[in-house]
Amino acid sequence: MRKSLVEKVDDSALFLEIQKKREKMHYTADHYGLESSQTLSVSQELDKLINVYLKQKLERVNF
Repeated sequence: MRKSLVEKVDDSALFLEIQKKREKMHYTADHYGLESSQTLSVSQELDKLINVYLKQKLERVNF
């Protein structure tokens, strides 16, 4: 039971990081354009965070 509480905290922290990165991507796109290297870089970072989040969720479902 305690482990699931820790996992929820980790999920929350990761979800918050995803939200912050999404906001950064929108800001970057607004200031540098959708096709800028800066926006692309932030978008790729966001993709990695989302992939980690989804992978963690799937691993918990499979066990």
